[in-house]
Amino acid sequence: MQKHQPSTWYIGLVILLGMGSGIYSVCRSLQDAPWQDPYVLGALVILCVLCRCLPLYIRPDCTIDMSFISILATVLLLGPETATAIVFLTKPLEIYPRESGGGYCHIFNTAPVKTLFNTSNLNLSFTLSGFLYHAANGVPGDLSLPGVLLPSLLFVFCSIVLNSFILLFLFLLEGKVSFYPTILQMFLGLLPSILCSAPMAYFLAMLLQMPAGAWLAFLFMLPLLLARYSFKLYLSSVQQQYSILKALTAALDAKDTYTEGHSSRVSRFAVQIAGRMGLSSKAIRQLQTGAVFHDIGKIGIPDSILQKPGKLTPEERAVIQRHPVIGVDILKNIDSYREILDMVRHHHERYDGGGYPDGTRGEELSLEVYILAAADAYDAITSDRPYCSGRSPKVAAEILRAEAGRQFHPEVARVAADMAESGLLDPHSEEEEGPPC
Repeated sequence: MQKHQPSTWYIGLVILLGMGSGIYSVCRSLQDAPWQDPYVLGALVILCVLCRCLPLYIRPDCTIDMSFISILATVLLLGPETATAIVFLTKPLEIYPRESGGGYCHIFNTAPVKTLFNTSNLNLSFTLSGFLYHAANGVPGDLSLPGVLLPSLLFVFCSIVLNSFILLFLFLLEGKVSFYPTILQMFLGLLPSILCSAPMAYFLAMLLQMPAGAWLAFLFMLPLLLARYSFKLYLSSVQQQYSILKALTAALDAKDTYTEGHSSRVSRFAVQIAGRMGLSSKAIRQLQTGAVFHDIGKIGIPDSILQKPGKLTPEERAVIQRHPVIGVDILKNIDSYREILDMVRHHHERYDGGGYPDGTRGEELSLEVYILAAADAYDAITSDRPYCSGRSPKVAAEILRAEAGRQFHPEVARVAADMAESGLLDPHSEEEEGPPC
């Protein structure tokens, strides 16, 4: 008999409860008869589907859209049950372009379990938040200030927390993330966009209460669609810059086969260490990018030095120690990468001041720089190089502990060593980092 994983039972429970809450919301919305103005309802349905069919890809598994504006507007006008019913019933109408490879995603080419889980997550989040909305004396259709503020804010915050909790608990069961501080990072990442969209939802609801409100609502959405298009162009330009620099790192891998995949592994190790140390999601994203490009300056080092199997002469060592400065010269004119320049320049500095190129020490450098330095050294220790064979994670942990306070930041060395000994920093894992989200 096949034994089911805890995540399988959890997915089944979420789907069962989510489908039940969706059906409950449909029945309640029919009972409350919000169909007095079919034009308003139709406009909200069309806007919700339209926004969900036009997502923006931050990365292959990370998208944003404007659907929460129409959902919150529906809550304010017709109640949370109707908002949940619209989300539930219009899920089959979602058709959106793939992030890459062409074509479109829809329910017929998406795994049924994934569709059901994602829909159930939203149903549960909105239904339970709806109870809180009513408990705070929220009255659908009453947009008077300040009475509408508390119920609306409670609905918004509860929706974010529940949505994040349901998703991240699944990742926790599958061993993909640590629950804390990930849930806090995800909550803080969603909060700004949701809070900015909440006032627009209120204005949309106000417009829909006016004569010819449905037409006014569509006119109101046009500037938002223009803003979406502008943001899409910005994301495309950022992705192009990222792709160009990734091509340079790929060229570096081809140039020095002994360090092939080094930057990707260092990026993965650095993100894992930073997550364990509780760094913010913004800091982790910057660290991930800095790690990907930390050795990009080696593209300017002669092959005779870069691939030399024996010991380097003092002159050759001086040349190769220029690669952090060369890397900064490559990246410094790209605005979106200015925040990682310190990491690129200082990833070979030592905590005791004996590193290069500037000989900085102690708290003169950020924690992110020291995490990158430790991740870089860990991969160098555990990888095969022309001058030595890779050593085990256990040996690498011993070196990290021995060099704590000298080469490495004491706390970073301790955390990295603990993770290496527990098998969390696997140098042979094929997991690869995605573009920063």
